[in-house]
Amino acid sequence: MGDLRYCFEQDKVAKTLKATKAKGLAVIDTDGISKAVIREAVNRGVFVYGYLNAAALEDGRDYYKAYKSLRIAPYDGWPGEYWVDVTARAWQQHLCDTAEDIRATGAIGLYFDNCDIYYMVGHGFGGKAMRSAPSKDAVYKALANTINTIQNDIGLIVMPNGGEDFVKRFMKAYPGRIKTINQEGVLYEDFKAQSAAERKYRTEWCDWAKKHGAYVRGIEYVKSASGILKCKAYYKAHGWNGLYISKHTDLCGD
Repeated sequence: MGDLRYCFEQDKVAKTLKATKAKGLAVIDTDGISKAVIREAVNRGVFVYGYLNAAALEDGRDYYKAYKSLRIAPYDGWPGEYWVDVTARAWQQHLCDTAEDIRATGAIGLYFDNCDIYYMVGHGFGGKAMRSAPSKDAVYKALANTINTIQNDIGLIVMPNGGEDFVKRFMKAYPGRIKTINQEGVLYEDFKAQSAAERKYRTEWCDWAKKHGAYVRGIEYVKSASGILKCKAYYKAHGWNGLYISKHTDLCGD
């Protein structure tokens, strides 16, 4: 499946890029990383995707204060992170500006995270809403327009992470526009075997995406040798294209 690494820990990005082989793919958080460091990897033939948090705002980012008024609700399980109103023009401009910055590093694509906002606005935020949420249709339109702008005008490949409800709708409306998707935890999540029902659901989604022309990549959080072998065999049997095994709760690029 080739050399595939994910690293969203700032202090480990340079090491990850250095370790990635030519024609391998490194998916990284480019925030705070020197363009020269990224360019060195690109010049060696490494394909780089940058991280873009499409629908959530983290309080540790330097742009947090500028967009905190757009917070809809806390993001369960991620202290200091909040779902945001993606329909706001200011947020859409922020995403496009960030994509421009990532493209300037030599990256060829984006890991487009948290499209699950489309699902969330339709099912609620557990009574923790900080402001009224926009409609599903408005969220769909905003995300779709942003993806189209990033791909058509900025020139980056957009790889959604999860968010299958939104991505399916988008792929049906724009056949061939999404060329690759990412899915976490089909078989293992937080180093525990996924439930049979959840495994079936995520497998069906990845198979659907593959059938509709997308290159399918996945991340599995597992440490055991037997679990790693199981993941490799499962991905191969389904014809999925990329597998990253993470032995840490954070994606460290190892």
